Parts: sequence; structure tokens; C-alpha cells
Amino acid sequence: MKQSPIGTEATYRIDDDQSATEAVLDAVAERAGVGVLDLSIPLYDAVDPDALNAFYRACDDEESATVSFTYYGYDIEVSGSGRVVLAE
Repeated sequence: MKQSPIGTEATYRIDDDQSATEAVLDAVAERAGVGVLDLSIPLYDAVDPDALNAFYRACDDEESATVSFTYYGYDIEVSGSGRVVLAE
């Protein structure tokens, strides 16, 4: 996962071997400075993980297709092109 900080935002890429939910969890854990297993709030409290994965698989690299939600204190946007943006 590549990171490029922009002010109070960080942009990550979903790796080819990751699901969208794995990428979101990895990005949040990295940004928060904790391990994925140490995240105290389950992702399903913010978004349906199966629906997020299905959205990403169905988008076929569309940049304009996005889903946004708030999780672990971050505003998160996942795009069909494989971008995960975390904003504080």
C-alpha cells in the first residue's frame, strides 16, 4: 500500500491482492499507529464490509465511483479506481 500525505489527508492504493476492506483497515491502522488487530472499533460499525468489497469489485476501475463513510475518526473515501483517502 502506497501512501502520499497531503495536508490532513493520506491517500493509499488498494493492492492487487487485497480486498477493499483489508485496504481500509490497513490504512486506518497505519495512520493511527496501531496494528490492525488493535483497532478497537469494528469496521462493520461504519460500513457493511461485504457491500464495500462488492462495490469495489463492480466498479471496474472507475475513478468517479466512490463510497464515503466515517470510521475510527477518519472520513474515508474508497474509489472504484483503488484509491483509499483518509481525512482527519
